Amino acid sequence: MTEKILYADMSWPEIKEVVAEKRVVLIPIGSTEQHGPHLPTKTDVFIAYNVSVAVAKKYPKEIVVMPPVNYGLNEHHMDFPGTIQIDYETLIKFVIDIGKSVAHHGFEKLIIVNGHGSNVAPMELAAVRITLESGAICASAATFDIAPTTNLIKAEDSHAGDIETSIMLFLDPSNVDTSKAVRDWDFPESPFIKFGEKPGDIPFPGAVIFRDWWSRMSTTGTLGDPTKADPERGRKAFEMAVDALSTFAVEFRKREIRKRIDYH
Repeated sequence: MTEKILYADMSWPEIKEVVAEKRVVLIPIGSTEQHGPHLPTKTDVFIAYNVSVAVAKKYPKEIVVMPPVNYGLNEHHMDFPGTIQIDYETLIKFVIDIGKSVAHHGFEKLIIVNGHGSNVAPMELAAVRITLESGAICASAATFDIAPTTNLIKAEDSHAGDIETSIMLFLDPSNVDTSKAVRDWDFPESPFIKFGEKPGDIPFPGAVIFRDWWSRMSTTGTLGDPTKADPERGRKAFEMAVDALSTFAVEFRKREIRKRIDYH
């Protein structure tokens, strides 16, 4: 049996072996978008992919990691150079096709590992449709929401802010320019709106979903305070996400796929 964990590194006979091991397939997705003047455009997908690989390294006989989907739903960031926008219907269909393809080859358990806030709703739809349209079951998990990292946040934090910058300082410090990190936190407050791109963003965990053009809320592309970022807190946040996703993936692998019953 192969010791490989990356789908892209495997030959087709090795993939047959991995299917027989009943491994869970992780599909990392993020975005290519502006992350302020201090972070690279790869940030979201880079974190999602690294979390996925770390999970597979913990459980190499139970997990396989797909090549990452590097682009996401991003139109609201298009006023800032560097952002690549994918139409939501195109994005959903693209991920569904990935899921249905691996299901066709015999994989039964799939998890979309999402690192970009605006992908949450599209990936929930993609996961449901993969489940309904294939023999596999599929879940969607957000790297920024699967573990309770709120207690690690030391400053305003939404996009390219405290924790995201901290994680990048831990994972890829050579691509973080802390000299250009600035606090940018100016927006109309509401106790109802779940502010920001990500579920659980602080300080407003409201129930109302609202998205606006990013340039109406930020002059730098940042929403938060990356000047407070710290690589040690980044390590803790990253490891919390890895531990939580690992626990869920192992649980999901054991989940029974029951037979449908038509009660007509």
